Amino acid sequence: MMTPNQNSMKLKALYIVSLLVLGVFVVLPFFHPTVSETAYSEVSRMQLLENGTERIILFDIVNHEQKDMNYTVTVTVDGKNDTEEVLLREGGVFTYAHHIHPERTAGGEISFAVYKEGMSAPIEEATYFGR
Repeated sequence: MMTPNQNSMKLKALYIVSLLVLGVFVVLPFFHPTVSETAYSEVSRMQLLENGTERIILFDIVNHEQKDMNYTVTVTVDGKNDTEEVLLREGGVFTYAHHIHPERTAGGEISFAVYKEGMSAPIEEATYFGR
């Protein structure tokens, strides 16, 4: 049979061990943060607008990379390419607008692709078909 003194000693030891474990969990994030870094790029708010006389491709390129990035935007209207280079700062957003005048298109296919520097596959691409 255990005496009351032995029980209190065990409870004290358990209390001290619990405090040590809690202390490790409180201090550990300062020495080894568990925050994951976001390192990707995205295209958002893609739109094809029409105002009667022209069409406008409008979208945002968002740089979540941890560094400045170069992007290439290719717009193809009825088989004719327009290419533009964009340098986007770390964490920046760039709104891209491309105007398509009626004399440039016969009402056919309009597509775009956004490439990140060093990648052969686009990070985003879309195709719109005219009427």
